[in-house]
Amino acid sequence: MAEIIEEFFTGYCRNFDMTQTVICEFEQLPNGLHLLDSSCEYGDCKFSKDCTLMKQALDKENV
Repeated sequence: MAEIIEEFFTGYCRNFDMTQTVICEFEQLPNGLHLLDSSCEYGDCKFSKDCTLMKQALDKENV
């Protein structure tokens, strides 16, 4: 069974026009981290493709 890691990321959210803290769950795989879930609407949010807050989380994958 793979280890699950939770991390907190804080930054500006364009959707709410304010600073947000997002909790992300990662799965530890042999080749690095894989993002499983986040506490925001990333993917459904209209600002997802340019989201600087979630970019922090995505940059952790396969590091």
